[in-house]
Amino acid sequence: MKYIILKEEKILLKNNYLYLKNKYFCKIKIPKLINLFYENKILEIKSSYFDKKIENSFLKIINNILIGIINFWQIEIFVSGVGYKIYLEKNKIFLNLGFSKPKFFLIPSFIKIDLKKEKIVLKSVFKDKLGSFSFVILKSKKFDPYKKKGLYLEKKVRLKKSSKKKQ
Repeated sequence: MKYIILKEEKILLKNNYLYLKNKYFCKIKIPKLINLFYENKILEIKSSYFDKKIENSFLKIINNILIGIINFWQIEIFVSGVGYKIYLEKNKIFLNLGFSKPKFFLIPSFIKIDLKKEKIVLKSVFKDKLGSFSFVILKSKKFDPYKKKGLYLEKKVRLKKSSKKKQ
């Protein structure tokens, strides 16, 4: 049994969904093996089969969303390469990365995108969905450390591999 103490968030439990509302609206599907109880600003998470793994993972998801409601989760993707262009149209992001046609991705409703000169800033309340969407964008053009071209995250260090054999 796990507990979460909520301060200002408004909660609604209805039809196996948990609705959170503070500044932004979040909807989370409750797994079948989890029972939720809400009383006096305390959310109680209980597994029906006493499985700690399910309780812990659902607790982490809710904690990440509560942190994301206070201040957005943010990922910065850097673009380097001559002639690489990025632009937005309504709910699509177009990446012109030197291929014959620009690649485009549909932007989910829960992700906000800011474009700057050489970087894409992704913001969202959901940490896990933001990470999976950024991975899809990063996969479109792999970073080449020798030519220093492609899409990359600043925090990850890309090392050049040595071709010499060790004796």
